Amino acid sequence: MNELQQSIIQALKMLIKEDSDLIDTQPKEESINHKLAQYLEVVLKGKNLLDNCCVDIEYNKYKEGEKKSSNGRYIRPDIISHKRRSGNEDNLIVIEAKKMYDTKDDREKVIDLVDSQNYQYSVGAVISYFPKKNISKSSST
Repeated sequence: MNELQQSIIQALKMLIKEDSDLIDTQPKEESINHKLAQYLEVVLKGKNLLDNCCVDIEYNKYKEGEKKSSNGRYIRPDIISHKRRSGNEDNLIVIEAKKMYDTKDDREKVIDLVDSQNYQYSVGAVISYFPKKNISKSSST
């Protein structure tokens, strides 16, 4: 497991420890994703992995246009760590995170962003918070 993958897991552990009430009360997933993004930023900064990069949620821009998948559909990843307005330079992490179960579309979007010549994210993850099961599960690409 590489350092970026470990950073995602560490941020998830922080989320569960500090903000489990967000998962338990089931607000909109953006509320949970916002906190996960904050923890991810803390972890990446602590490991000096965020130089000149940002952690953003619901970010849909690519240079001056909108992000598109390889099949031409517009996409808006839930959480990304990247250098804004840089094309494909310094794209570190892309995450799709859902309150319930992830979908095939979520997994395909993450794989596409990691494998794409345009985006080239170093690591992708699909996260399901599973609010009714009192556990969290993550799978990395």
